[in-house]
Amino acid sequence: MKFQQIRSATSIVTFAGKRFLIDPMLAKQGTYPAVPDTTSTGRGNPDCELPCPVDALFNVDAVIVTHLHFDHFDDAAAKLLPKTRPIFAQNESDAETLGHYGFADVRILTASGISFENIRLYRTECDHGSSSLVTLDGYRDCGLDDKACGVVFESSLEKTRFYLAGDTIYCQYVVDAVEKFTPGIIAVNAAGAQFPLGHLLIMNQYDVRSLMRRFPELDVIATHVEGVSHATVTRPLLRKFAADNRLSRLFIPNDGETLEF
Repeated sequence: MKFQQIRSATSIVTFAGKRFLIDPMLAKQGTYPAVPDTTSTGRGNPDCELPCPVDALFNVDAVIVTHLHFDHFDDAAAKLLPKTRPIFAQNESDAETLGHYGFADVRILTASGISFENIRLYRTECDHGSSSLVTLDGYRDCGLDDKACGVVFESSLEKTRFYLAGDTIYCQYVVDAVEKFTPGIIAVNAAGAQFPLGHLLIMNQYDVRSLMRRFPELDVIATHVEGVSHATVTRPLLRKFAADNRLSRLFIPNDGETLEF
């Protein structure tokens, strides 16, 4: 398989010969304001440009949207993505919204799995800050939903399963998914994004270390690092942390970089 880091949570996963665009945030740098009540890079959202022309991202077989927060599916994605491309949603509510945007082939991920070509995709659970009552109140104040999902990719054409953990802190859901599916590779959203300030929405460096100490056989890709105003983990910080803690199987790709496993 191949994992191409695009920007923030946006990536392209090539698995069993099929290309999946993950969580497309396609707007130009600074299109959206900073997330309130958080740290801020001062560059708005996204806080950097795409590493390639936007239409270069459309050469894919399908799109996966783990949830509808702006940094995983934004207005630009709704307008620019080809409407006939298969697009996978986490639940019926998100699928209905994507249908309203004009997407003609919307499919719903399930825990029991859904087939696409020679690949089976399994929906996994996330804790997107929902274990913090303060974070939940912040979501409600902004009219947002805390629900998100991860995805496990499986195919007889690949030597191991791939687990896209999604927007989650390190929690029992993640442990359960790794123990159930025994992936060889996991991509974790590791920007340490916080909302409100001090309350984690996704993994930070300490979550990553805990995951890797519990499952030392895993190759771990750190994605969703930088790219949004409320990120607290940078690539230099995470690379130093990985070196200091001997996390030799942690991969931290730059925007535009492709990893091959």
